[in-house]
Amino acid sequence: MNPQGYEHDHVIPTNVEDVAKVLQAAAHSASCTAALLMVSSATGWEQLVSCGQSLLKADEAWLRMVSSYGDVVLVGQDSPANAIQTNSPGTTLIYVAIRGFRHELLGAMLLSNSDGAMVLSAAQRYALQAQAVHIRTYLQPGRDPEANNPLVTSFERLRLLESVVINANDAILITEAEPIDLPGPRIVYCNPAFLAITGFTEEEVIGRTPRILQCEDTSRATLDIIREALSHWRPVEVELLNTRKNGSQFWVELSIVPVANEKGWFTHWVSVQRDITERKESQQLAQRARLEWEEKLALQSRLEERERMSEELTYIAFHDELTSLFNRAYLMNELTTAFETRKSRYERATVLFLDLDGFKVVNDSMGHLAGDQLLKGVANRLQTCVRSNDVLARIGGDEFAILLMGKDQPETAVKMAERIVSQLNTAIQIEGQDIFISCSIGIVSAGESHTKPEELLRDADVAMYSAKKQGRGRWSIFNTSMREAAIDTLMIQNALRQALEDKDFLVFYQPIYSGNCEHLVGVEALVRWNHATMGIISPDAFIPIAEDLGIIHELGAWVMHKACSEVQAWRKEFSHLDLRLNVNVSGKELSHPGFVDRVTRIIASTGLPATQLQIEVTESVFLYQPDAIAEILRQIRQIRQLGVRVALDDFGTGYSSLGYIDRYPIDAVKIDRSFVSRMMTYERSEAIVSSILSLGRALNLDITAEGVETAEQYNLLRKMGCPYFQGYLLNRPMRSEALLHIIKSAAECTA
Repeated sequence: MNPQGYEHDHVIPTNVEDVAKVLQAAAHSASCTAALLMVSSATGWEQLVSCGQSLLKADEAWLRMVSSYGDVVLVGQDSPANAIQTNSPGTTLIYVAIRGFRHELLGAMLLSNSDGAMVLSAAQRYALQAQAVHIRTYLQPGRDPEANNPLVTSFERLRLLESVVINANDAILITEAEPIDLPGPRIVYCNPAFLAITGFTEEEVIGRTPRILQCEDTSRATLDIIREALSHWRPVEVELLNTRKNGSQFWVELSIVPVANEKGWFTHWVSVQRDITERKESQQLAQRARLEWEEKLALQSRLEERERMSEELTYIAFHDELTSLFNRAYLMNELTTAFETRKSRYERATVLFLDLDGFKVVNDSMGHLAGDQLLKGVANRLQTCVRSNDVLARIGGDEFAILLMGKDQPETAVKMAERIVSQLNTAIQIEGQDIFISCSIGIVSAGESHTKPEELLRDADVAMYSAKKQGRGRWSIFNTSMREAAIDTLMIQNALRQALEDKDFLVFYQPIYSGNCEHLVGVEALVRWNHATMGIISPDAFIPIAEDLGIIHELGAWVMHKACSEVQAWRKEFSHLDLRLNVNVSGKELSHPGFVDRVTRIIASTGLPATQLQIEVTESVFLYQPDAIAEILRQIRQIRQLGVRVALDDFGTGYSSLGYIDRYPIDAVKIDRSFVSRMMTYERSEAIVSSILSLGRALNLDITAEGVETAEQYNLLRKMGCPYFQGYLLNRPMRSEALLHIIKSAAECTA
């Protein structure tokens, strides 16, 4: 291998002989800039040292210094500003830097040039100078290397190092290399700065371990980092909290590096500690200030969040979730406020109570989601009818209320009620269908008789029910007679429940006759309330209340069972009469899903043939209960399949009776008493009765004239061809005992 080939290149030799050649070429070449040698074995290191001794004539101290060097030096050139000049021109300055562990040589670097300028990076200069491995030799190009003498001796080097350590402001400790684990390496040296910072004396430190500086607040995690680095003979830098002799704490920036001997064995640790207490305290003050600021921000955020949540909870507490209108709680709160300021405002408070008509139909037929959409649509319509200072609230399922405050509110309330009724006349589209809805409205203005806000709302409710009884889409202003009627209704409700439990009811019967020979063909069962103090009460007074209370099903079942039992008993005793029983059934009974089963059980238990039972339903069931019409028609068809007949009662009172009669699944018609009573004075009534008779015959329906009270009426009906009669002229409703005498007489006449 030609040594001149290495003059300008970085070379990695493969054996010691090549290493020697490279060093030889580098030492004697004036133009050589750098040569890099790599050896990776202990044997190679020994051979390299031997080669270096013979080549550079270095003394033992020089070799010891080189072999003990253990830091990292990067190979590379820097700008001339970082060049290190030798003391005399024309000389060559040689730096040798070895990076190794124990006896393993990882790299050697030789730098030289002809003018004595050495080009080193900042990292190279720092590493070489910090470890005091500068080796200077005078090598005049062409002179014998043996003529060169060391410029700086080991003694001078040590003296310089000692001067640096003694005069350093940072605390410096030198400890033994081992043990790494507890109790730790002992201290063999400390500089004056260490004693000044910690307050210890040299006698108190030498021979002890650095643990004397630790306290309870010293970070265990940081100590683990130090222990981990030392166990692998690596330098480490940390920030650590220490304690002085007097117990006061101080922060240090701690750097620990290992020191190896001439054989590469690590013998000591050198630690440099810089007091950074003021910096840490400043940082801690800044941290505390930051934390306090963050805490204030967090507190402000929590307060804002609490305020937001409070507002949200208040909104939820006083608003209806579905419609976003005010709710009952808010309305009552406003009424209470008005009550507390009675002298100035309360007497002017007016409440409108609204209840939707037929809302249950939408809910039952289209589902609750459609019902909710309808309520939202109604709420939107109502909002267009109120003023900004009015309180519009949803207070129940399909109930709304409006509170008006100010002068002339009763007149304003009436105009508002009319506007609401008009607004709801327009269809609301739900799921692609036009839904028509109306409402009943009760109006009440506060007066001296109202002692509590609840009473105002109560009277508005009473007025609303009064309006509802008049029909759909109406409004009514409260008066005291309504309250009295409501009180009477309440008393009747309570008494009616008890009467049903005690069976304080009677079944009256009114005979039905054929027109040819006044033959008894049947009876109509009519319920009466046998009140303890008020005597016999007609069904018109309590049947609507029983329907509202939901006890009409139980009452109707009792009447039907009682009548079927008695009629069947008479049929058995007077079998040749073949009596038929007519029983009135309300629309609510017919719309009940269990109605057919109830009739079936009654027929089976009493023995009355199904063909001898005829239920009477009013025409209003079909005309004014469209919400239940589908269920009613289904029940009627099923009951007719049992053999039970169906009669249309009070026929002719509905505006579309004649047009719809062919659509009803019925067997008989009963002409309303109003037409019968006017036949003798109004030709139009006579014409209507005649038309009903003709239509009945055409449709093969049995026709019975109700309310026959005079002979003239009876004779005219017979002349028209009416087949059956019923009325006071023939018999008034009577108890079963009185009817039994009539049955016996009829039986004797036909015997």
